[in-house]
Amino acid sequence: MHELSLAQAIWRQVAAEMNKREAGTQLVGVNLVVGALSGTDPESLEFAMRLVVEGSGWPDAEVRIRAEPAALRCRDCGRDYEAEGWDWACPACGRTDFEVLAGRDLRLESLEVQETNDATHSA
Repeated sequence: MHELSLAQAIWRQVAAEMNKREAGTQLVGVNLVVGALSGTDPESLEFAMRLVVEGSGWPDAEVRIRAEPAALRCRDCGRDYEAEGWDWACPACGRTDFEVLAGRDLRLESLEVQETNDATHSA
């Protein structure tokens, strides 16, 4: 399962960011984006992230994964659309010559932290 390796790499980024913060800062949430074309299974990544988080200094941090659909632009008629399933033909002209606009990424979108003064912030 390559999602465990991805989860560990993501967690290294999270830990590096948290280590820059003042002592006592708590990690409340980790927000990830998983694109439909990223080659990553969101459910497997969520499971792997839970394993990594449980063994960390912030075991109560909530992991949220937002799925990003494949956004395409037809090169023939110029229409922007989202791919559904494996039918990626343009809904306007039926052609399959397209460019990918979004959906390839796997990224750490933000962290939610709680400072020692109890204010919650997104980073």
